[in-house]
Amino acid sequence: MPRRELIDKESGPNRTALAADVWERVLRSVVKTRQRSRDHQPPISDLQSYLIGAFHHRFNRVLRNEHKRQETIELVASTVDLELIEGALDTKWAGELERAITLKQITNRMDGWTRKVWQARQYGYSWKEISTWLGVSEEQARKKFEYNLEKLRQSIVRLLKRKTLRPVV
Repeated sequence: MPRRELIDKESGPNRTALAADVWERVLRSVVKTRQRSRDHQPPISDLQSYLIGAFHHRFNRVLRNEHKRQETIELVASTVDLELIEGALDTKWAGELERAITLKQITNRMDGWTRKVWQARQYGYSWKEISTWLGVSEEQARKKFEYNLEKLRQSIVRLLKRKTLRPVV
């Protein structure tokens, strides 16, 4: 859609408000840029032409972005159309996403030692390999890992209880 058609779709007051907003942002941007680099940039010989050029450039960018946004909105179909899409019917992804987020939050709360052991287990290392790497017995490595996970679980439970017991303001 040409720029002229997009402009024609906007009502007069909306178009004027958009132009005023872009003009104000251009002025602020130019002033800030000129103040920051007073010594590094040559003076502008024709300030009016420079400002108009900057305005046109910024205004065209805003119109292009608005056009893309409008196209995106037009492409979003009704719920009937969404039901035809196979992925929209698959609800497993939501559970998988929630699990991944929860797992990330839990691993972020782990101490360094527990996180390293957990990552090693995720990569398929055996307890024997991990214990050799740590310089302890398999039983010690496994027990310490289980103990640290239990401490982490208890701290998360305490946090959850505190959040649910707080009075609603």
